[in-house]
Amino acid sequence: MKNAGRIDEVVPEGKVDVHSTYGDYCYKGFRHSFCHGWASGPTPWLTENVLGVKVVEPGCKVIRIEPHLGDLLWVEGTFPTPFGVVKIRHDKMPDGRIKSEIHAPKGVKVLR
Repeated sequence: MKNAGRIDEVVPEGKVDVHSTYGDYCYKGFRHSFCHGWASGPTPWLTENVLGVKVVEPGCKVIRIEPHLGDLLWVEGTFPTPFGVVKIRHDKMPDGRIKSEIHAPKGVKVLR
């Protein structure tokens, strides 16, 4: 856009701040969505590598959950399937073991 500020820096005086100037959606003062495709990469990575969700059979009929918390004490998230949402929480115990609470909808088999 002509005279628009860059997205990767604070908008300089005299440049158009596209995110705070245009549109009727999202946040007051920041009306264009910040949900850019280039920023969505961490979500699947965190789901697979930290929350530990891997699809084993097509259609999410079978999923495997093997969390990798690293230095985190806990992690919590959801994973959408055609059968409904799988809810997952992992807590690291004092001895380093991971206690998992997993609620899967009917039709989804969970392997650990």
